[in-house]
Amino acid sequence: MEEVTRQQIEKSNTDGRSELFSRKNPNGIRPGSVVLVETFNGPNETTTSTFMGICIAIRRKGIDTNFTLRNIVMRVGVEQRYSLYSPLLKSVKVMQKPNEDKFRRAKLYYLRDQPGKAFQSLQGLWKQEQLEKAKK
Repeated sequence: MEEVTRQQIEKSNTDGRSELFSRKNPNGIRPGSVVLVETFNGPNETTTSTFMGICIAIRRKGIDTNFTLRNIVMRVGVEQRYSLYSPLLKSVKVMQKPNEDKFRRAKLYYLRDQPGKAFQSLQGLWKQEQLEKAKK
């Protein structure tokens, strides 16, 4: 069974996603990282949607690895959970690394109760990303 799981991960890991979420990678995604995710809107569609948020949880379970992002959209807290090896996931991009002094937990669920603590920097990063897209 482990061999089958390993083969599925190799097949789904076309752009190096597993290295981003590896515990051994010092430059990988950690809880507290600001992440931009681009997804396809449907299985046969070419249109995409983007979501930027703070990674509040990572669940590493082989092919079922998933991560949760949280952001404040129009003054309402929004959480999205993404499966890492989903074919609908187009790209995962790290926008900002976490500050080691700021987040010291593996799961940052307490940010649900403190909405202003970490989400202020996201607006500037989002505007910067949109400007870079417009230049291309």
